[in-house]
Amino acid sequence: MTDYSQLNKNPIFKPVDSIYTDRLRKFNDNDHLGKFRVRHRIDNSKDDGSDGYVELKKYSVPDLQRPSFKEIIPSKLDEFEPCHRNDLFGPGWASFWIQVKIAVPTYWKEHYGNGKKDPIAFHWDSDNEILIYDHEGIPQQSLTGGGHRTEFILPSDWYEDRDEYVFYLEMACNGLFGTTPSFYYTLHTAELIVKNSEADALYYDFWIMGDAARELPGDSPQKYLALQLCNKIMDTFDVNDEKSLAKCREVAKQYLGSDINGSEVFDDSTAPFPTQVYAMGNCHIDTAWLWPFAETKRKVVRSWTTQIRIMEKYPEYQFVASQGQQFKWLRDLHPEIFTQIKKKLKDNQFFPIGGSWVENDTNMPSGESLIRQFLRGQRLLLNEFGFKSKTFWLPDTFGYSSQIPQICRVVGIENFLTQKLSWNNINKFPQNTFNWVGIDGSQVLTHMPPDNTYTAPAHFGDVNRTITQHKNLYNDQKGLLLYGHGDGGSGATPEMLEKLRRCRGMTNTVGSSLPVTKVGNFTIDEFYDTIRKDSDNAKTLPSWKGELYLEYHRGTYTTQAKVKQYMRTLESLMHDLELIATYVSLNHVSYVYPLKKINRIWEDILLCQFHDVLPGSCIEIVYKEEVLPMLGKRVDDLRELIDEALGKVGVRCCGTNEKPMLLNTFSWPRSTIHDIAGTPVLFNSIEQNLNMCIIKKKVKFPVSVTRDEDDYILDNSKLKVRVNKKGIITSLYDIINDREVIDISPEGRNTRGANAFVLFDDEPLNFDGWDTELYNVNTFRYVDDIISSELVEEGPLKVSISFKHRISGSSQLKNVISLEGSDDLESVSLVKFETFVDWNESHKFLKVEFPVDINQEYASYETQFGVTRRPTHFNTTWDTAKFEVCSHRFADYSDFNYGVSIINDSKYGFAVHGNLMRLSLLRAPKYPDAHADIGKHYFNYAIYPHKGPLSSQTVKLGLEFNDRLNEQAYTFTGSPIDFTELVKIKGDDNLILSNVKRGEDDDDLENWEPNLPKKHKKSIVIRVYEALGGASKAVIRVGKPIQKVTKITGLEEDLEDVDFDKETNSFKVTSRAFEIASFKIVLK
Repeated sequence: MTDYSQLNKNPIFKPVDSIYTDRLRKFNDNDHLGKFRVRHRIDNSKDDGSDGYVELKKYSVPDLQRPSFKEIIPSKLDEFEPCHRNDLFGPGWASFWIQVKIAVPTYWKEHYGNGKKDPIAFHWDSDNEILIYDHEGIPQQSLTGGGHRTEFILPSDWYEDRDEYVFYLEMACNGLFGTTPSFYYTLHTAELIVKNSEADALYYDFWIMGDAARELPGDSPQKYLALQLCNKIMDTFDVNDEKSLAKCREVAKQYLGSDINGSEVFDDSTAPFPTQVYAMGNCHIDTAWLWPFAETKRKVVRSWTTQIRIMEKYPEYQFVASQGQQFKWLRDLHPEIFTQIKKKLKDNQFFPIGGSWVENDTNMPSGESLIRQFLRGQRLLLNEFGFKSKTFWLPDTFGYSSQIPQICRVVGIENFLTQKLSWNNINKFPQNTFNWVGIDGSQVLTHMPPDNTYTAPAHFGDVNRTITQHKNLYNDQKGLLLYGHGDGGSGATPEMLEKLRRCRGMTNTVGSSLPVTKVGNFTIDEFYDTIRKDSDNAKTLPSWKGELYLEYHRGTYTTQAKVKQYMRTLESLMHDLELIATYVSLNHVSYVYPLKKINRIWEDILLCQFHDVLPGSCIEIVYKEEVLPMLGKRVDDLRELIDEALGKVGVRCCGTNEKPMLLNTFSWPRSTIHDIAGTPVLFNSIEQNLNMCIIKKKVKFPVSVTRDEDDYILDNSKLKVRVNKKGIITSLYDIINDREVIDISPEGRNTRGANAFVLFDDEPLNFDGWDTELYNVNTFRYVDDIISSELVEEGPLKVSISFKHRISGSSQLKNVISLEGSDDLESVSLVKFETFVDWNESHKFLKVEFPVDINQEYASYETQFGVTRRPTHFNTTWDTAKFEVCSHRFADYSDFNYGVSIINDSKYGFAVHGNLMRLSLLRAPKYPDAHADIGKHYFNYAIYPHKGPLSSQTVKLGLEFNDRLNEQAYTFTGSPIDFTELVKIKGDDNLILSNVKRGEDDDDLENWEPNLPKKHKKSIVIRVYEALGGASKAVIRVGKPIQKVTKITGLEEDLEDVDFDKETNSFKVTSRAFEIASFKIVLK
């Protein structure tokens, strides 16, 4: 007899899916569990009659200082004042220290905490950033307010066997994303509580099950099972009966399984399918952005200490952190936390990663700077942790240079991670997992997390999107999920781990289209290794050749012009110092190569290449109070170190009535005109000594100036330049090659001429300091208002004409156009422009244009150790997106027979379209720095017309034009010497000897990294690169007896021995197109 009833007297309706789904939000959103989630509470503002209490005192730090714990405790305790809930703290950027005295009630001690099910916690919410210290001054955890992170589980030894305990809070009056100087913060909460763990757990159970009911596809059975069980939980829950919590959780187990309360839920043997989502915690901390460096030092300890606490509670939790600078700050300021990190590294939970000194911009730093990012970053990892990173970790930067793949490979990195290209505002980048190939052919395995963020909150949707948004599922079916609060730091929260446990519990128990998620027991390198394993060592993955151009934030090539100018200056002077100091240290026993000082300067240079600092997207105090003073001091330090080294070989600044000379730190002869006491003088190198020693005040081919009505005609027998009364070049005629360079035909956009200043509107859709937008390319006016003109110099060595322009009622500029004479018609000739600007604009963009008689599909822009070619048309949306691009010292536009190079000394924004070359000069955004670029500016640029296509001559001119060493003349007090005699290169002109320095591990130098071994008595490290894109050969000759030559990595690690000629102390170099090659020369 069946139990199935014959009669139906109770009709049941079919649930209406939409209504039953909408009902779910009432459970967590209306906080049905709120009554149960806190069992007991003691508030600072009242006395509830128990034997527990929270007593607060505060100390206001004067003058916006950020003193350490030891500077305050105990010396300032007598200045602490009573503090209560609803007190105000401020203004923005102020600091306070709070003394917290607590007494935990006896009943609590007996029934809660200390390993029991329900913990005792301290709750604090003041809407700003807090770091908790124990009574001995050891950081414990951060609190960040606003409901974001407000809870600290009290260690049991803070209340067991104690009547009371005193601890301290360091308060920073700023939020995760900065503050404003006038803002004040309110203390909302300061209390002790007992948590109800069962209610908390049900909260997370219902959260994930509710997401499954809403977000799984309509044909998924698991969607409707989640909907059914969630409604059953709501039916079971009784707000007046705490025992209903356990019953509700039993219902949840039917969907989530019984392992979600622990790390065992991630046991691979329980997964129904292979892992698809690899979840890794992180807390991207911008080294400066909406806060200064000084605050970042505190963000680091707040964030990383907190992550260690989470690791203690969640043994599966793993976390990565990048940026050598931040590790150094932590090591120096909080060595006890640094020690804890080392322990967690051994436990496979805390992983330093990235290999670079900071998460740097890759567009504007020089090639040598990018290599030094890794030299300093990787050596810190080796010195402190005993390993190098295999992954370049750069989730957030504003575009990616075409030489990054090769630079990664020459520093031992084969993996690359970023996600910023998901921000493109024109084209959707088509890859997530692929081989990125640089201009030399080098490749790195690249993964861009498909969730399109590095700060995921670890929601159900984040897990799902890691696969559903993956664009390379045909090639590989796995993705990284990077979770944790970031940009301003903080990192993962317990809530995120609880959600991920339940996502995995769901796939373990009921399956579904939700990907199988893995937390713990893997590393980032292992993730990449798994991709290689599943793709025939990445051979089956698609590739992307050349730069990864970000179609966004194009204004960062120009914003904060003074920072960019300092950077170019420092890179130039550092090149000179390292060469000169190497020479002097190997020739004078009394002089020691100042390795430690050089590296400290490098660290500050690299710090300021952070991807918000150099691009110009930080708040004003970062530049005004930190970056500009820092970089200015480092320029002074470099000049002082150069003068110190020069003094050892009898070279000093030239005085009155002394014979002047200019120094040459490049490996080719030079000729230049330099002002001595206001008089132009020609300096030339001679073959025996590349320093510019030969001085002439007359030349074979002088430059002259004549007038033709309102026009000036400048002529040096090579170039004839016609300049009209508005300072615009209407004709630039190449006499030698019988070629007009300027094209002002009516078919072009610019029919006025070259050196035409243009003022564009600059009102982007978003991100003022970052962006300049496509539509503003067509909203502009030419700067036509001339205040005055003056013939400054009339030859024979130099003709200069000064024009003063009124940009607007509040801004003006002076532009000095000059042409120089020469001794040789085969030598190069440039038209130079010296520019002074008094800039006081709002949302304007100043550029200068050069319409030229060239028609070619591509222009060449200098990048690190090479050139990047970009279209000069708008055929596709990918071409259109590149309406503003990054260039270094030159941009060149050439056809087969002829070309034009625009050279500059401190600018990075450029564009070439049609016949028009355009150099970007100054912007005027108002956020995040309301005064960005307002003030006085000085910069130089030049136009170099040349026969034939782009050649090494432009490369060399770019380097010479950026020479900062010879801003003053020198004189010898002893025998003349030639610094370039130390290392010479002879061969194909497109092979450039880039840098010369001493080896990092020479044992006669200062001990910079004590845990790294010394290797050689004395060595020279040189860098050579192929600049134009062709296989090349050369011979390197060394001015000292050689013991050994080794080709090395960018980290100065040996790759292979190189044969050398003992008689001539020379060796051969062969290079592929755009190759960067480093060599270590060990001396006898």
